[in-house]
Amino acid sequence: MPAKTLAAALAAGAFGISAYAHAALGGTVESVQADKTAMHAKAQVMPGAGSYTVHEIQLPSGTVVREYASADGKIFGVAWQGPSLPDIRQLLGAYFERYANAMEGKPRAQRHAVVRQPDLVVQSHGRMGAFSGRAYLPQALPQGVSPDVLQ
Repeated sequence: MPAKTLAAALAAGAFGISAYAHAALGGTVESVQADKTAMHAKAQVMPGAGSYTVHEIQLPSGTVVREYASADGKIFGVAWQGPSLPDIRQLLGAYFERYANAMEGKPRAQRHAVVRQPDLVVQSHGRMGAFSGRAYLPQALPQGVSPDVLQ
């Protein structure tokens, strides 16, 4: 197994993440339905500040995941909060491997993880029973939308 693939697999195992993923971050709103189904969750759509919509998914555990879609249907950000960590591989989609590579070598028990790259930002905080975080694509934020809306 190539080193990068092994690193991604180990990172997935460290976070208790399944090996299967649907596109989310960087994907389209169609991926929200796939996420809802894969996570066995309830979903609703809420309007954002005009230039985006928020697709909220409530997991059976009580964790809430919000996927932010621009007017053209692209997912530019995701955020999560609740008692359990959602499937980060699923939420990050094609960006998961870059996240896993950036986290390689960092202590697994770390409660605060930050990956800040020019085209990908992931911030995750948590301890048993209280997890939160967000991930977004800076270049994909709709005009006038700040990362601060991702909650």
